[in-house]
Amino acid sequence: MTAPDYRAIASTLTDSKLSQILKRSGWQRFGGQENLYSRWRPAGDHPTISLLLPQDPSAEDYHELFLQAVAKAWKLGDDRLRTLLEKAGTAPSLGDEMRFEKEARSIKGTIQWLAGEDLHAAARKSMAVAAKSRKSKLPYYGNSNSHLARSFLDSVLMGQTEVGSYVVTAYAPPDEVYTEKKLKPGDTLPATGRHTGRDITRSLVNVLETTREAVDHFAETGSSAGFIESVGRGFCFEITQAVRDLVRDSDGAEVSVEMTVGADLFSEEHLESHRLEFSPADYPILETAGNVLAATSRPQTVTVVGSVTLLERPKPGHPGVIRLDVLGGTTARKMRVRLKAEDYDLAVDAHRDNLAMKMRGRQEIEGRYYWLYDPDQIELIAMEIVQTSTESPSSEQHPMF
Repeated sequence: MTAPDYRAIASTLTDSKLSQILKRSGWQRFGGQENLYSRWRPAGDHPTISLLLPQDPSAEDYHELFLQAVAKAWKLGDDRLRTLLEKAGTAPSLGDEMRFEKEARSIKGTIQWLAGEDLHAAARKSMAVAAKSRKSKLPYYGNSNSHLARSFLDSVLMGQTEVGSYVVTAYAPPDEVYTEKKLKPGDTLPATGRHTGRDITRSLVNVLETTREAVDHFAETGSSAGFIESVGRGFCFEITQAVRDLVRDSDGAEVSVEMTVGADLFSEEHLESHRLEFSPADYPILETAGNVLAATSRPQTVTVVGSVTLLERPKPGHPGVIRLDVLGGTTARKMRVRLKAEDYDLAVDAHRDNLAMKMRGRQEIEGRYYWLYDPDQIELIAMEIVQTSTESPSSEQHPMF
């Protein structure tokens, strides 16, 4: 093997990974100082041959010493060690590749502007659903699981558009870890509620496969029951919107996902490829599915009357949160509301004086709970004048706040 670009290899390795390569190649560690440096020599009787491997990236000479260690390992190592170093130095992949392709009747390499906007929207919505569905499976997400989706999209790269059928390419880092909740500075990664980019890429495949099956089932049977049954596998209102954007004003559309699968540097890699096709004929079925899934979940403006049962006092710079036992205005049985300080004081009065609260806002479902956003027209009403006819029917909503 000819000498490689040592700098390129060093840029893709860490000292811990190089120590694994040395150990896997039969080298032995001797001496050194923990967290500062270690010393290595090849197996056998080589008392005069050694390699110093730095371990403190904050040291001023760390990068220079690490580069020297990589070069020395190559020069002194056997073919196995050199093969591993060469593999490490190969230009790293941009990540798991996701291609959203739209057949368009236009000049080669172009697409009608609005159709192009739909294609980009389809890609974004699909990847957001893939991330959100890792946390929970819902018929309609709205603002639910938004932190996970946003942090994933922030790390996705958009590739160049290909000539021919119009293509949007996205690259997701397979090993990056995303959490379901925002971490505070100094927080460690939680044991649960964490997902890798590869997890989310696979989720995209699962969601689109489920969508393809749900559409085909309706085309064969005319039954919409499969839409609801598929929610547990990731089918949702948002993915119907994404695929409708994908096929709108097209002669056909395709999503393909390619993942280079390998456990680590020492394992064999293979390409895992998935391809899902959709056509304009799917559009009306997706529209029907979206209507079914959103029927009880779509955000709606409501005027709610309820009694205040729980209060969470506002913190500096944050609103207070209350829970209403709903007496009328919506089918929800319980509802949570964020209130600014002066409105929160009204809620305290209502709770203390056994008054009902009336307010208007945008009702949405997040997880198992109903929320009322942007509340206004808030007033207090005596309980005795609240008509029993306005009481809402019981629901399966979780009773806890």
